Amino acid sequence: MKIEMKKALIMTLSLILAVFIGLSWVRPGNDVLLQAKEVLPEAQSFKKIASSPLTLEGISQDSSGEKEIKGYVVIAKASSYGGPITIATGINPYGVILGTALIEHKDTPSFIRVVMKHDYLKQFEDKKITDPLSIKQDINAISGATYSSRGIAEAISIGSHEVARNQFGLEVEDEEAAFVFGVREGSVIVLVILMLVGIALKNDRIRWITMAGSLVLIGFQYNTPISLSNLASFLMGYLPSIRQNLVWYIFLTVIPILTFLIGKNLYCFWLCPFGALQELLAKVFVSKEVICCSRAVEQKVALVRYVLLYIALLGAVIYQSPGLAGYEPFATLFGMQGDIVEWLILMVVLLSALFIRRFWCRFFCPGMIFNRIILRLRHHWIDFKRKFGAKLNQGCPAQNSVDQ
Repeated sequence: MKIEMKKALIMTLSLILAVFIGLSWVRPGNDVLLQAKEVLPEAQSFKKIASSPLTLEGISQDSSGEKEIKGYVVIAKASSYGGPITIATGINPYGVILGTALIEHKDTPSFIRVVMKHDYLKQFEDKKITDPLSIKQDINAISGATYSSRGIAEAISIGSHEVARNQFGLEVEDEEAAFVFGVREGSVIVLVILMLVGIALKNDRIRWITMAGSLVLIGFQYNTPISLSNLASFLMGYLPSIRQNLVWYIFLTVIPILTFLIGKNLYCFWLCPFGALQELLAKVFVSKEVICCSRAVEQKVALVRYVLLYIALLGAVIYQSPGLAGYEPFATLFGMQGDIVEWLILMVVLLSALFIRRFWCRFFCPGMIFNRIILRLRHHWIDFKRKFGAKLNQGCPAQNSVDQ
């Protein structure tokens, strides 16, 4: 026990140290002037004219020395699915957007790759700075990266509207973010209700139906499974708007609370689409019972996931980027994005799941660790209530005798 406490203390202290390193480390980010030149190429030089958001005035100078304003570059930030995202927007003297560029992001890398692959930023070119610049009004989201698309649009809208007010003297009303509740949110809530019914009835068939629905909807259709990058974002305080990210809050607040109250690992064994896929593959393609390693072997090999979790969180904290923590292979599968190495890792994991039940979950998944922490906290809470109640019961007779 003392050795385990010592290890836990060392890991905690090193993570705290990483926080201070990440907050104090001056990292060479993208050159703002280079990005400004990219979105406003006609300008020869730039002058800072506002700080919130950062706004630059683009200037050119002819041979006679006469200066001319070529436009403005505004750099604004908004919340995305995995963390803040910063966009530079170039605007000409007539209030038209010339171009946009991604300055920095802390979002899940696979989502950003999807957005950039589909040239999402080109939609904003030639838009007026008084336009809404919002999803479902004058901008189309990218399927498979809806939350990231919305975050980028919000950053461009914030910056453009500020320039419209401050530099052009125009009246622009920012629309309040609408509460998004559609098929995605409804599907997740239905699956959660179905899960609770299955648990109450102890019905394995309902569990399979729930897992199949999770695989199709949470996995392939909407690509919103919980990953370590989401957990890192939550722990680091990068919280998206609940009005536009209800599913995020259901998975990271409602499900953990239900896990604590019910005392079962709900997400992993009922709602995780990747866990469902592993079980379904084994059930369909393996006629006999899936081979499972011994408990002793599992406990030793499972230590790998603690190492991976520690390294991933350490990197995310040092670089202040939750997206770096996500190492799960399901991002490649459900996002249909990845390099050769990522696809090979995915294939190895899925093939291994045919012979070792829930191979990824058993040995590598960080979600299992967090759920075990929740269940252990529940155990300690129940134990505390039992001991505290016993002490109260022991004290009652003595108290009664004093009162008499």
